[in-house]
Amino acid sequence: MIDSYLSNIENILNNCSYIERFKINKQKINDFSGIISGLVFFNNGILDFLEVVKISQQNEPIKKKYKYHFRRKDNSLVFRYDNMPHYPNIDSFPHHKHTRNDIVKCYETELSLVIREIKDFKFYE
Repeated sequence: MIDSYLSNIENILNNCSYIERFKINKQKINDFSGIISGLVFFNNGILDFLEVVKISQQNEPIKKKYKYHFRRKDNSLVFRYDNMPHYPNIDSFPHHKHTRNDIVKCYETELSLVIREIKDFKFYE
């Protein structure tokens, strides 16, 4: 069950033509739980991601913990999605998005959507 989810994440990365390279770590805890993390290198920055996932009885992935931290190559933050419970006043608690200047409401996202956002992202200074 978890093997399929972890392989799917790797396939997303392998099949994305605008990724320059990536390094991932996959850890199977048991048949239903696992952790995947990695660094994904783009021409406009670096994505550091983590997903701690459990597969439900309905065969649906549940992210217990996640972060998608995209930064410029000089390490300055572009955005980060995560579900750390440190902004209880945001309507989408614990889900939120850090931008360069703010913390905003958002809902749980997927790696493929984050990668698409990175592809479409333009650096306007």
